[in-house]
Amino acid sequence: MKKAIVLLLALSVAVVLGYACDGGNTSTITQEAVSISGATNSQLYYPTGISNVTGATSMSAGYTQGLANVEWLSKKLAENGYVVVAFTPDNTLGYVSQWRDLHKAAIQKIKDLNNNHSVLKGKINTAKLQTCGHSKGGGGSLWASAQLGSTLKTTIGMAPYEEGFADSALGSITAATFIQAGGGDTLATNSMTRGEYSGLSTSISRMYVEYTGYSHLAWDGVSGEAASDATVANRISGDIIAWMKYYLDGQTSYASTLSNTSGTARHEWVDKSGSSSSSSSSSSSSGCN
Repeated sequence: MKKAIVLLLALSVAVVLGYACDGGNTSTITQEAVSISGATNSQLYYPTGISNVTGATSMSAGYTQGLANVEWLSKKLAENGYVVVAFTPDNTLGYVSQWRDLHKAAIQKIKDLNNNHSVLKGKINTAKLQTCGHSKGGGGSLWASAQLGSTLKTTIGMAPYEEGFADSALGSITAATFIQAGGGDTLATNSMTRGEYSGLSTSISRMYVEYTGYSHLAWDGVSGEAASDATVANRISGDIIAWMKYYLDGQTSYASTLSNTSGTARHEWVDKSGSSSSSSSSSSSSGCN
């Protein structure tokens, strides 16, 4: 009897710890097609049976790619309680400015959904909005954030490709900004992504993580590492979820995940929220990843 009780308690602790590390995975999500001007297709993802008011993000892949390439991440974020609007530009061979404009349009779509969607009406916290994209979609995410200002609370660039804007243009970003980079990226090179990071205002919370060995396609869920290597996918999504939980939702327990320097060649985190740390290191530390 005592052994059974001990086993039950151990299983209960494991469930609680798993919930803490994955951000409260809802498992079931709903997908719907939505319309955004300038996008050949766009998709809405949200937790099925959503009851709590939650944050929301735009999502896009980059050059030659579409929402299918980041669908894995869109679903992961929806499973963790967020509303996601992902899009594919009409011209996937276009300039970064096209992705910038579509990220802005996706944020407006999110606001519209909060006003008139049959399920999401009143369920989106419009004070908790974010842009997120990969490659040219990542460059567009940062550029859109610079123009949207206080409309956004956070912004994420995944291997953000720079074209058509100067690093100094990013100095007007007021959102907490996370730039993910690949140590083996020959397109959005480290000098490019570091330049973007250096262009950010010193008054905002910001983070730069260079993952050892990751290529430019590490974030691609169709033919990149995220599709073939669960460890890569889990690290990328785990850090993004932790960033959103920490800065969108104020869940400071995710500081341990954000502080995890294992598997990184460069890790810098400057937290202006008054809750955590500033670091530059390649040594490992504890976290859920």
